[in-house]
Amino acid sequence: MVRSRLVLSALSAAGAAMVAGSLLGSGAAAKASTLTPTYQLTYGFDAYSGLTKVARWSPCTVINGVRRTHVIRYKVHTAGVAGRVTLAKQAMARVATATGLHFHYAGTTSYIPQGKLSGTALMLNAARQRRATRSQLVIAWAFRGTGAGRSNLLTATEAGVGSISWASSSRSQMRIGDAAVVMRRGVHLKPGFTSGGSIGTLLLHELGHAMGLQHVSYRREVMYPVVSSVSAGGYTLGDRTGLAKVGAARGCFRTPDLPPVSP
Repeated sequence: MVRSRLVLSALSAAGAAMVAGSLLGSGAAAKASTLTPTYQLTYGFDAYSGLTKVARWSPCTVINGVRRTHVIRYKVHTAGVAGRVTLAKQAMARVATATGLHFHYAGTTSYIPQGKLSGTALMLNAARQRRATRSQLVIAWAFRGTGAGRSNLLTATEAGVGSISWASSSRSQMRIGDAAVVMRRGVHLKPGFTSGGSIGTLLLHELGHAMGLQHVSYRREVMYPVVSSVSAGGYTLGDRTGLAKVGAARGCFRTPDLPPVSP
């Protein structure tokens, strides 16, 4: 499981919220790839093969010669703001275009993604999320902490967090099975998907993590860990290249869906 955080910093002179970031992995099980100018993928150690492999969603399965398209169900916790459903749908459409993966909006949910300690690491509680929502991806707006309307995946300074959970089997490379995006309520950014620091850019950034991307060093890409006055309003060439690397072009898996990981 990898968590990628966006940490709220200060307001720029132009009024755009600036966000700084850091990466937290689950010990030796996760690491970032060598930095490139345009994209970074998420890698995990596959104990079955002894190899380090890219963690990604399954676009399709081929079992006993039968090919089936894999559809990723997602739900949205709006925190009472109906327009966030439209924002999420628009963002997911951009992710689908960039990855070639298939997504299905399965409605709203009262559930807010939570983390659970595994040793000293706070990991996405994928099993609990799957039981509560019957979906593999949840996008939620919440405050930090525990209790109603809150997520312990956020800290006091984070503007957003994207988490993934993966598993492997003797026949399956690192397969992302569940993911969550938590957007902190009260963060003030431009509306929609506009350049210069918008809520849409922040959402696309976290969804990039949910697809398996990590931070990059180029300031004008969505996956740069700071949302600022130079941020793009949508995925750039580098972002799209990275998303394609974890998308449908990588090919089908040859195992059925694996159960959600419970730390």
